[in-house]
Amino acid sequence: MLPSGPPSPGIWQMRQWFRDPVGFMERNRERHGSIFRVKLGSLKRCAFVADPDAAWTVLSGDPSSYRMGPTNQIFRPVLGENSLFLLDGEQHKHHRRLMTPAFHPRTVRGYGGLIEEIAAREMAAWPTEQPFPLQQPMRRITTESIVRIVVGVCSPERDSQIRRLVPEMLEIAENPLALMPQFQRELGGRSPFGRVMNVTRQIDEILFDEIGLRRNLRLDERGADVLSALAAPKPHEDGFMTDREIRDELLTMLIAGHETTANALAWSFERILRHPVVHDRLLAEFGSGDDGYLDAVVRETLRQRPILPITARRLTVDAELGGFEFPRGWTLMPCIYLIHQDPEVFPEPDRFRPERFLEDPKPSSRVWLPFGAGSRHCVGSHLALMTIKSVIRVVLSRAVLEADPEPEPIVRNNMTLAPGLGATAVLRGRRGTGLRRRQPAPAR
Repeated sequence: MLPSGPPSPGIWQMRQWFRDPVGFMERNRERHGSIFRVKLGSLKRCAFVADPDAAWTVLSGDPSSYRMGPTNQIFRPVLGENSLFLLDGEQHKHHRRLMTPAFHPRTVRGYGGLIEEIAAREMAAWPTEQPFPLQQPMRRITTESIVRIVVGVCSPERDSQIRRLVPEMLEIAENPLALMPQFQRELGGRSPFGRVMNVTRQIDEILFDEIGLRRNLRLDERGADVLSALAAPKPHEDGFMTDREIRDELLTMLIAGHETTANALAWSFERILRHPVVHDRLLAEFGSGDDGYLDAVVRETLRQRPILPITARRLTVDAELGGFEFPRGWTLMPCIYLIHQDPEVFPEPDRFRPERFLEDPKPSSRVWLPFGAGSRHCVGSHLALMTIKSVIRVVLSRAVLEADPEPEPIVRNNMTLAPGLGATAVLRGRRGTGLRRRQPAPAR
């Protein structure tokens, strides 16, 4: 038996999903239960999974039975066939093993000073006494950070180009038609897909040139960036990656690490500024050298406002899940957002309460899922968490910010959930200059 779901045509359900993903998920869970069938455009055999145990089965199951690669094929023209997003099986394990050292916690900690320097420089230009969306400066901070960490120091011209091109690509891709298979026609560069591919080719030119340069560097000339690590000579053949493989993984990291972290930062400030008690406790902690509460605040933000609302797996075998029988070929989508809002899992889910992560410092990976789980857990999760905490620490210790009183809706931004008003705030001034005491904004 298959689960029930909305009877409307796939094109209408796709439209609802694009316009209001949170409302779409919540309405269907209320009407059809924690596992429900959907039709998203041409994808007819698809089910959303909001039951925590069933979702964990999908995420932690045999990767050969629950495959992620087929669900990400719309990104192949941009990311290439060697991206971690598209690989499965031994190829995925091989690439992940080669990339993991670059994102080890010890390696990631070395980037902290760079990120703090970028954040401090960016916020020096913020306007005072007028509302502005924090999302935009967060994008600039994360773009420069991820380019420096992934690609490293190249010529100022190339650095400027790639920092411009990656956000430009994502802006074009906000058009729902840009990467849908039936609309992947370039039309001389006039279609959304054609514009995305034009930008991709410009990025490719820079990346392939940089890969060639790094291949020829001596050991003492190599930087600490990811590209230099991947392009370095390896003692064993199984550690070698081709130029195309490196290019595909670099572009994957640039795209995945930019928008997701920027939105996580925007949501973090939106949540903190609407909760003065949280804000003031953070400031007190900054002087102690203890990051425990900051870590809890970030984890609670990612629980209440997960950046990716869903993830997906394609069945290669028949499977029983939550009392339903799914034939092979079905796409199962664990609903991260709905699981994080489940009162059976997180009591009082609508309440922003970082203390829950002090009471349980290591939440079960079965239910706290902002970075996925299992063999597809985000390889860059340590870098993302370190970046978010570093930027929050720099900004709040130097700026007196107030949230805009207007409620901040949750909207779709490409594949992510973003603040609908861009996390609008007002900079009342800078700390240490005798500025007025911040006024609390309404909490939600």
